[in-house]
Amino acid sequence: MRAPRMLAVLLLGAALLAVPATPAAAEDVVRAEAESLTVLSSTAPVEAQANCCGIAWSAGRQLWLRAARAGDSVTVSLPPVPAGQYDIGAVLTRAADYGTLRFAVDGVAVGQLFDGYAPTVRRVEAVPLGSASLAAGSHRLTVTVTGRSASSTGFFAGLDTLTLRRVGPLAAVTTTAYETVAETPARGPLTRVYDPGVGEPTAWYYNDHTIVRDQRTGLWHAFAIAHAEPGAPQDEKSFGHATAPTPTGPWTKRPPALTADPSRGEQWIWAPHVVHDQGVYYMFYAAGSPDYANYRMHLATSTDLFTWTRSPANPLFSDGWEARDPMVTRVGDRWVMYYTATSNPQGGNHVVAYRTSADLRTWSGRGVAYASPHTGRAAGQTESPFVVRRGDWWYLFVCCDGTDYGAAYRRTAVYRSRDPLRFEGAEKVTVLDAHAAEVVVDGENWYLSHAGWGQGGLWLAPLTWSTQVVARGYQVSTGFLRADVRTWPHTRIASLAVDPAGAGAYRPALDSSHRGTGPYLSVGRFDVTDRAGPPARVDVSADGSRINLVGMRMGDEPVTADWLLTVAPRWTGPALQSDVTWSVTGQTTAPVWEVAFNVDGALPAVGDPAVAARPTGDVPGMPTWSMTSGANLSLVAAHRWASAWRGDNTWYDAGHAMAAWQPLWRNGGAAWPPGSYPGGTWRFA
Repeated sequence: MRAPRMLAVLLLGAALLAVPATPAAAEDVVRAEAESLTVLSSTAPVEAQANCCGIAWSAGRQLWLRAARAGDSVTVSLPPVPAGQYDIGAVLTRAADYGTLRFAVDGVAVGQLFDGYAPTVRRVEAVPLGSASLAAGSHRLTVTVTGRSASSTGFFAGLDTLTLRRVGPLAAVTTTAYETVAETPARGPLTRVYDPGVGEPTAWYYNDHTIVRDQRTGLWHAFAIAHAEPGAPQDEKSFGHATAPTPTGPWTKRPPALTADPSRGEQWIWAPHVVHDQGVYYMFYAAGSPDYANYRMHLATSTDLFTWTRSPANPLFSDGWEARDPMVTRVGDRWVMYYTATSNPQGGNHVVAYRTSADLRTWSGRGVAYASPHTGRAAGQTESPFVVRRGDWWYLFVCCDGTDYGAAYRRTAVYRSRDPLRFEGAEKVTVLDAHAAEVVVDGENWYLSHAGWGQGGLWLAPLTWSTQVVARGYQVSTGFLRADVRTWPHTRIASLAVDPAGAGAYRPALDSSHRGTGPYLSVGRFDVTDRAGPPARVDVSADGSRINLVGMRMGDEPVTADWLLTVAPRWTGPALQSDVTWSVTGQTTAPVWEVAFNVDGALPAVGDPAVAARPTGDVPGMPTWSMTSGANLSLVAAHRWASAWRGDNTWYDAGHAMAAWQPLWRNGGAAWPPGSYPGGTWRFA
C-alpha cells in the first residue's frame, strides 16, 4: 500500500483512487548554472569557484558565498519562466565550514532549512528548495545564512545548479487579511451577598447554585448545594434556599428546597438549575450514587419556587462520568441543556455535553458542545457550564481552567462561538476569577456569581462587556480549498475546507477543535504546554500563494517557530504545503517531551498507509502520509521524507480524528540544544 510518490487520495463513492505525481515534460523544466546568474545584491563576497577539493561541479564551477556570519545573504536573478506553479530544486554543496541556509523567492520564504555541514566536501543532488507560484518573467532568489550546526567551523554557502519545474498552471489565489471584533466580559470586585453558615454551629458553604427571579412577585431566589465545611460531595443531600429583593441582597435563609430521596435513586444531589416556562419553574439537578458512570438527571417543578414536586418521569436520562451541573437555556425554538460529563461514561476527555427538548421533559440524545483536550474522571475542565448570548455571539463559561484542580478551582474560562452547540475550536477569550460561576441579569445590570468549598458563601461581582479584537488572520481560497489561517491570539489553521473538483463547493476537512492544527511543544510532560503565539512578522507573496509566519513564540519557552504555508491551485488535488522551522535560543524550563505539528481532522477517521483507521495511541516514526477520511471525502498529508531533523513518533487520537507528527518525542523529556531545526514538510491534498 506504500506509494512514496503519492500526493493525494480522493475517496469518491466506493472507489479509492490513487493519483501519482506526473513527471513534467521537458519544456516545463528550466535549469540554470547558479554561478551564471546575475547577482543583484550580497552582504558578503560572492565568486564563481572552480572545481576543488575533489569535487567537480556542473560546468566546472559553483556560486560561492563567502559568508562570515549568520544573516549574510546573496540575491540573484532567476531565469525568465512562463507563468505557473513551480517546484524549485538545487544542487548544493556541503563542507566542514558551511552554514545553514534559508531560501526565499521575491522576498518570501520557500521550503525548509538546508544544513550545509559535512565533515568533507560533498555535492548534494536534487535538494528541494520549495514551491512558488510565479508570474511570467524574472524573479529573485535570496539565499540567507541563518546560522551553522554545532560541528561547522564557518558560514559559507555553495550553489551549483538551480532547477525550476513547472507542475501546474498559475491560478487565482485570494488571500485577505481580516480582523474580528466582539465583546469580551470582565469581572469586577466580588462582594459576599450571603453566608449560609448564619445560624449554624459551624461554617457552611454554597457550591453549584442557581439564582432566579419570581416572574410574579419579583422576589429573587437562590438554590445551591449546601453543606457544612469542609467539602463533602458524597454527603451533599439538600439544596439550600434563600430569598432577596435584589440579587445583591439582603438575603434571607429559607428551609431547604429539596432533600435527597434514596428511594428515588438519590444518594446525594448536586447542582440545581431553574428555568421558567409558562407559569411553571423547572429545577434540573444531578442525582448521584456510587454508579458514577450512570449519574441520573432529575427534574422537580414548582409554581411558586417554594414547594417542589419531583417528576414521575425521573430520571430524564443517565450519563457519566458523574454527569452533572445542568444549565438550561432557550435557543431558537428549542431548549438546550448543557452539562459536564466525559467523552464516554467510563471516563475520557472532559466535555460539555448537551441535549435538546421542546417541552423541558423529554430530551434528545447527547451531543458535545465542547471537549477539553484533558482526560480523566470526576473533577475536570468542563464543570459548571453556563451559556449566554450577546448579539450574534454565544459565550460558554466553564470551570476549572487548568490541569491542577486545586490551582484551577477559581479559574472560569470563557469561550465564544457563533454556534451555541459548537464551541470546539472556539477562542478562549478570557479567564475569570470565580468558581461555579453563573451569569445573573437584572435589567441593565449583569453579575457574575461565585461559590464553592471554603469560599464562605455566595458572592456576586459586576460583569461588564467591552468590544475588543478577538481574532486576526488571513482567509485564503482557491476553487479547491478555503483556509482560515489565524494569527492572533494564537497561530493555527482554524479551518480548512476543500473541494476536489475545484468548483468552490467546500467541505470541512481540518479544524482546530482539539489540540489545534499547528505547531506545539510539550515541556515537562506529555500533552500541549506551549502553543504558537502571534508571529513577529508575516510575509505574504504578491500573488497571495505563500504566507510566511515568522517568529512565533512558543509560550514562555526560549523557542520560536517559522511556519510557511504555500497554496497551490492544484498539484494533484486541493493543495496546501506546510513547512515548519524551529529556533531554540536557550535552555527550556524543563526537559522537552514533544516537539510536534498537530492536525485536527474534521472528518470521522484518521489513518496512514498501514492502518486506514488508526485507534488512539502512539506509532513509532512518521508515516509516508496520514489521512483523515469520511463519507465521500479524504484529505491526505504527504510527508517529504527526512524533511524534519528527526522523526520519532506519531500520535493518533481516534476520537478527534487527530494526528500529531512528533519529530522529537521522549518519555521523560530530553534536552533541546540551541540551534535551528527543520520541522518537516507536509503537503495536504
